[in-house]
Amino acid sequence: MDHLQQHRVQGSAQALRTPSGAAGGVGTVRSWSTEAEFLLPGGRRKVRPDGVWQAPEIGVPVLMVEVDRSTMSPERVAAKFTAYRELFRTKVRDSDPALADREPADRTVHWWRRTWPGPHSRAGYPPVALVVTGAGPVALANRQDAVADLAGDAWGGSWWTITRHDNDGDGWREYDDAVPVIATTLELLAEHGPLGPVWWRYGRPGRHSLLDALESPDTRQAYDERQAAREKKARQDHREWMRTLACADCGNVPKEESTWEYGPDGKEQWTRRPDGRCWDCHQKEHQRREEKRKAEAQARLETARAANAQLRPCWTCRGSIGGKAGSRLELKEKAGPDRLECPRCVSDREEKELGLLVLPAPTRRELLAARVSAPADQWWEDRVLHAKLYPARGRRV
Repeated sequence: MDHLQQHRVQGSAQALRTPSGAAGGVGTVRSWSTEAEFLLPGGRRKVRPDGVWQAPEIGVPVLMVEVDRSTMSPERVAAKFTAYRELFRTKVRDSDPALADREPADRTVHWWRRTWPGPHSRAGYPPVALVVTGAGPVALANRQDAVADLAGDAWGGSWWTITRHDNDGDGWREYDDAVPVIATTLELLAEHGPLGPVWWRYGRPGRHSLLDALESPDTRQAYDERQAAREKKARQDHREWMRTLACADCGNVPKEESTWEYGPDGKEQWTRRPDGRCWDCHQKEHQRREEKRKAEAQARLETARAANAQLRPCWTCRGSIGGKAGSRLELKEKAGPDRLECPRCVSDREEKELGLLVLPAPTRRELLAARVSAPADQWWEDRVLHAKLYPARGRRV
């Protein structure tokens, strides 16, 4: 490591182990190791973090540190995180006697878990801290953004979701094969210390303290909490909606939303609406309306019978012009002034194909008598009219 790089690493280490009296300090010089070197599978390539920091007392078993002086391209910096993931994927044989009975593939463990026993309570691989320096604030911010975009495959994890109607496509990320990356500037680190709000966790907005930044965003637990909140709200909304469906008569609130409308002609599919009735009250209301309808119909019928009784009778049967009381063909309304037969006689005439009813023409004697006084015949005007409309020749009475 050249002198300038060594100075930068020492600066980062000093910022991370600020004495206890300063803001945000943690750890001692023994918490640090530099010039560490790890072989990648195959033994030809190496990963050389600028520093390895251990602070198990605060829940950080190991933290790889990369110091970027802004002299390397963002692509080369991003490639380091891909190399870290390849390194952390490496597994070695576990010599734990408790695993002796297992298959060889089940007796392996990630090498870093043996090197830094933990406890490792967070999902994914050990975190890597990127500390940038050597440029202005805007340039350093842009540099962190560029590295984040280029290294997204290494730190982003995999997106999972459950197809269901009530989550709007929401899901979570799994970080079992991801390298948590936190980034800051050397200047912020020196000012606030590692426990201050200086760290940007890739994939999460804002600056956070070290321990908060190491917590992965969009986890399954966070999704479950959001889903539980959605389901709780849906239940509350459903209860509120069901209250609007309270029976208009008895006030009973249904437990489930009805999908049927109860009608006199049977059930017709329909979603229950506000101001509706429960089934019992609907039956009572239907019965009340039916009784009212029948009473009104009977009243109309009695009125029609009384009116038809005052009219001239049926020409053919001499019964009521409205028909026999209680018969199927009985008129339900007052007969018109031109009606000559009751409904039963009209029906018989049609069935026997007797043709149009034509009343007998007045005789000469009746015509002469009509000049002296008004005839008592109730059908006189109709007989005179028929005589004009239907001449005597060919008429069938």
